[in-house]
Amino acid sequence: MEKLNSLLMASPYWRQGKSWYEMRPPGDRKILQLLFAVVVTGLIYLLIWEPVSQWSKAQKNNYLYQQEMNTWLHENLSRARDLQKNHQSAATRQELSSVAASVAQQTGITLGRVQPDRKGLSVWVEDAAYQKLLKWLVLLQTKHGVILQQVRIDQLKEEGRVKSYIHLGG
Repeated sequence: MEKLNSLLMASPYWRQGKSWYEMRPPGDRKILQLLFAVVVTGLIYLLIWEPVSQWSKAQKNNYLYQQEMNTWLHENLSRARDLQKNHQSAATRQELSSVAASVAQQTGITLGRVQPDRKGLSVWVEDAAYQKLLKWLVLLQTKHGVILQQVRIDQLKEEGRVKSYIHLGG
């Protein structure tokens, strides 16, 4: 506190303001004190109270949303497990490479290189429309239960065209 006081006393603006304040009549001083109190109160409200209040409301809404999601997930957990089992059994019935190739043909994508390995299937697409590639990936995942283990998409010079590397799993 002493450091602050010494810094204020060293400032010529502070001294000039203090002498200006002391030259005011007592009625003006009271009004200035009241004005100062109102300004400080307003600043505290605008800079501290209101942001904290908004943050609190947002956190409460987020908490309620998370609670609803948690309840919904617990209610639908068994259904999700059943769907997952159905998708997994459908994907294991057909060979992963033939599923990927047939869905690619349906969506109009040309697969550059397809390489099976122990963990799944690696697929390279050298040039494809981004929207078609997304459609292919969504169909693989939703209709055939194929798990997308790794996806790397690079933009080509032509707008809307991409090349990609995708690692699929059963």
